[in-house]
Amino acid sequence: MAPQRQIPSTTPDRSAKYREIGVTTLRLESTIPFILYTQIEGEFLVYRREDLPFTHTQRDALIENGLETLYVSPDQVSLYWEYLSAGIKQILSDEGVPLSERSRILYESSEQLSQRIASAPVAGENVQLAQEVVAGSIEFQKVGKRSLHALMAEMAEEPSIHAHVLNACQYGLGLARELGALHGEDLEAFGMGLMLMDIGMLQIPESLQFKDGPLSFDEWSLIKRHPAIGLELIEGLEGIPELAREVIFGHHERQDGSGYPQGLRGKELGIPMRIVGVVDTFTTLTGLGSHRDPLSTFEAIRKMHTDLLPGLDSEIFHAFIQLLGQDVD
Repeated sequence: MAPQRQIPSTTPDRSAKYREIGVTTLRLESTIPFILYTQIEGEFLVYRREDLPFTHTQRDALIENGLETLYVSPDQVSLYWEYLSAGIKQILSDEGVPLSERSRILYESSEQLSQRIASAPVAGENVQLAQEVVAGSIEFQKVGKRSLHALMAEMAEEPSIHAHVLNACQYGLGLARELGALHGEDLEAFGMGLMLMDIGMLQIPESLQFKDGPLSFDEWSLIKRHPAIGLELIEGLEGIPELAREVIFGHHERQDGSGYPQGLRGKELGIPMRIVGVVDTFTTLTGLGSHRDPLSTFEAIRKMHTDLLPGLDSEIFHAFIQLLGQDVD
């Protein structure tokens, strides 16, 4: 006789956090590989067992009864992310899902991707997931600046140690869209490059990345090698287009030749690299992880204008300011 499956406890685990799931983000008529819980008077109770389909009727009944949020247990969150990743492009383009919920899903999915890349930067499945997240990001931003603004609110509410590349990717895609500079496969390749641009830093000791005080010449020389290290890491890896590789290698190049590793300047930098120069600078100034306090959006823009403008394309910089402004779509 086959052993009986153990019924999960309905007693809430106070030491771990159950993950909220918006009902509208569950794919209809799909088999859900994790247990869904509802919360009643502080206790998490099994609503639906795993490996059962989720139907229109069930979703409508939940919403009609005011249950728009379900939960997944901490030990099954990884199953939830795998399920979500498989349909993220569909979810992010679904206008039936509230914009705030799509923003949260995109930001958290990007953070999960960054964590996975940090643990296994050249794993093929992580490259595939990066492709899905970037494609979903492009779909999400098709409605215009209001989608990016909703995402900006999520970025501000849930700061992350991975925020630099996450935010650079979203700002870069939004700016490229506003400028009409990249389309189709080129836009996806550009987003891939932004998402992966700092993988070379994974080979730099954290003690050096977060060192108190100034870096020595040798230490700074090692830091400046991370674009080349990143390119070496993905050498021979399928699924990473040439433009993405260019972004990984050249994301620290600047308009006035002050960047690295090649010291390119002016017209030697194409439009994609000029966009990267602006969003990389902005997200560095406003992000966590350094020994200075992050700057506000206003403070970062002011510093870029007063101190750093020679290294930036001025037209793209002003287009970026407009992108951050109020939505006029």
